[in-house]
Formats: sequence, C-alpha cells, structure tokens
Amino acid sequence: MAQHKESHRVKPILDCITGVLVLSMVVGLPVVGWFYHLGVLPFWATVVLGTLLMNLSFTAWHESSHQNFSKFKWLNHVVGWIASLASIYPGYFSRRREHLIHHRWAGDDAKDPVYSRIQSTFLSFPKVLVDSNRKFNFQNVPENFHPITRGQRIADLASNSLVAALVVSSIFYGFFNVVFWVWIVPRFFIFFIHAYFICYLPHAMKQGGYQVNRIRRGRWIQRFISVEQNMHGIHHLWPWIPWHQYHNFKSLNSNTILENNIEII
Repeated sequence: MAQHKESHRVKPILDCITGVLVLSMVVGLPVVGWFYHLGVLPFWATVVLGTLLMNLSFTAWHESSHQNFSKFKWLNHVVGWIASLASIYPGYFSRRREHLIHHRWAGDDAKDPVYSRIQSTFLSFPKVLVDSNRKFNFQNVPENFHPITRGQRIADLASNSLVAALVVSSIFYGFFNVVFWVWIVPRFFIFFIHAYFICYLPHAMKQGGYQVNRIRRGRWIQRFISVEQNMHGIHHLWPWIPWHQYHNFKSLNSNTILENNIEII
C-alpha cells in the first residue's frame, strides 16, 4: 500500500482547533453544573448540554493518544489525562494503550480489542459491547508494546481516585444531583453513542466481518456526533492526520485513497 510517511508532517506546538474543543469541555461541564445548581437550567437542558460537551471527550483523548495535539509528548499526555478526568472516563494511559493495540492489530480476532465488539447486529450491539470489554484478554498482546510505566499507572490510579472522591463527596455535601445530571447521565449516553458511531459503524460490515479502510460520506448529524470519525478509514492509514484535516486530505489525495483501497459508502 502506498502511504504517506509520518515524518512528512511537522506536528504543531499546539493544535489550536483541538485545543478549543478540549477547553470547551473542561470549562463547559463545570459551568453547566453551576447553572443547574443555581436553578438557571432545568435537568433536561443540563443533560443535553452535558452530553454535547462530553461528546468532545473522545476527540480530546484520541488526538492526545496519537500525539497529534502537540509535538511535545508530555503535553499530549497531560491534555489527554485532564480531558479524560473532566469527562469522568479516567484511565487515560490504559485506554491509550488499548487504542494503539487496536491500530497495530486491527482485525486480529485475538489481539484487537475492537474486533469482538463489532461482531453483532444493531440490536445486539450493547450487550456484545459490554461482554467484549469484560472478556478481552490483553495477555495475547506482547507486554513490550507501548508498556504502561509505573508513573502512568499511578496517574491512572489518581484519576480513578479523583472521580471516586468527586462522587462520594457530592453525596456527603449534597450536590450529587449536579454530578448525576451533568456527568453521570451524559457519560452513560456518550458511552453508547461513541461505541456505535465511532466503534461499530466505521468497522462493521453488513455481511459480517471487519473493515478498517472505510469512509462514510455521512450526513451532517453523523459528522457532528462522531466529530468527523465517519472518515475513519483515513485515520487508520494515516493516524497522524488531525481529525479536522480529514476532509481536506480526502479532497487533495483522491488518487492516494483509491490506491489504498479505502471503501467509500
């Protein structure tokens, strides 16, 4: 396959477009919670705004996982860790390794953590998703593939502890209703939204099987919900391309896309 080399791209000091999304989520969620606490927002509006803001969480940790947010590796990790914590989906370094495993062994039924998740129909997908998360065996993956350092394990443990502390303290100090409507309910929705629009749709095939080289033209709603991951085939072949450049890349490199057998549906 003809592919662009990662070295051809000069990574920015800071990806400002992704930075705006991260800042919107990290600042926006507490602001929504404060407005709900003051009685300015009803619970349903709080859930809607919380879900819209939390929808940005995937892009935040995903770009950081691929070192696309900044040329400084440490800054990618800091942003990914903070964004994961703000969206109460901690464990950034563990999820980063899982995602990179998916890229390295995409389609391998023993090593790809995504593979079993898309072996389902639309109706059975939620159950299959939960079962696959519980049953995937990381022992099939070489230990030296992006190993998690001691410091990273401590960072993941710290983020897990902070989320637990937030929930417990909210119960004791009487603001659990804020945490529930701003973070917990939106997180429940986003878990399945991301799983379907970013995990299932880009990879599943109607006749069964597995596909990574796929572009879905997608209506605006799919592009909005998936934050351009309907162009997931581009991401798998050129993971160093930022999410907001997928469409420009597709327009300027139509021949390269054809050469790499990317399916456009």
